[in-house]
Amino acid sequence: MARTIAFAVSLAAALLGMVWLAPSTSAQAPPAAAAQPLNANEEPPRLRQRDYSETTLHSSEGLEYRILVSAPHGSAPAGGFPVFYVLDGDAWFNTAVEIARMREWGRLSPSIVVAVAYPSRAFFDPRRNYDFTPPGSSEPGLTTEEQGGADRFLGFLSGVLKPWVSERYSIDANRQTLFGHSYGALFVLHAMFKAPGSFNTYIAASPAIRFSNRIILREEPAFEANPARLRVSAMITLGELEARPSPQQIEDYRRYFTANPSATGGLSVEDALRQTFPPIGNFNKTRELRQLAERLSQSGVRTSFIEFAGEEHTSAGVSALNRGVPFALRPSQSDRRVRP
Repeated sequence: MARTIAFAVSLAAALLGMVWLAPSTSAQAPPAAAAQPLNANEEPPRLRQRDYSETTLHSSEGLEYRILVSAPHGSAPAGGFPVFYVLDGDAWFNTAVEIARMREWGRLSPSIVVAVAYPSRAFFDPRRNYDFTPPGSSEPGLTTEEQGGADRFLGFLSGVLKPWVSERYSIDANRQTLFGHSYGALFVLHAMFKAPGSFNTYIAASPAIRFSNRIILREEPAFEANPARLRVSAMITLGELEARPSPQQIEDYRRYFTANPSATGGLSVEDALRQTFPPIGNFNKTRELRQLAERLSQSGVRTSFIEFAGEEHTSAGVSALNRGVPFALRPSQSDRRVRP
């Protein structure tokens, strides 16, 4: 029942079961067409047109992923285009592209956006439970097969997707950013802790830090002892209302459950609300994420921590992209403080 509620409301989508797909035998889509270069004497426009493409790639285990790419027209900047890799592509790709365009209009570098999505085209696909959670995870409500695939997914990003992108586009290898929200942000922290050289900037929006008894924090000490951490930038964000849902948000869900009784999984509306918004207890997500950011900063990582006033869990992801894109694009090598 709880899974049905979680899927319907998206807030607790991480409680869904893992959907396994058989290895696909379909042919891989052809490479994206290269952008047309500008004439030698032609200045690039302030806001470039973009090429969009969708391609199917497979992991070494045969899992299928839809890869969405938005690339600017014209010649790349000196050193190549920065690249933003976005998890949960069906949820965040379009938002990331529009924010990248807005920041380009504001005189920041044009950038490529690459999103990893799933064949189902679901806003949050259940396979994320497996892909984004660390090995050894043991979360109630999920089976062993539904969690713990983060190392394999990191292998797909590093061994399949990134080489595919670098073969087709002129990219800046020193400006590669990974963005994830919720479970996706849990994976962002895992990738940074386990393989900090995989990307240059890590944006963890509202990470599910409590997952599997805070398993992600067990990876932190090894990272803080790794000299590679000094070449990493990290942004950790959350919405103010994640720790204490607003009355307005609860009313939104009450109206939804009332209008869509099947979404409650057979529960009454009030029981469904209690499952969707369980008591927080002594857990303070803002405090724990701020403390994590402070530890990273003290270890020498360029770190920014932001709590977005008035934002809920999902909407805070939009704010994280809006702040994360310039954080990744603007040089600030000497700034290694936790920023408000």
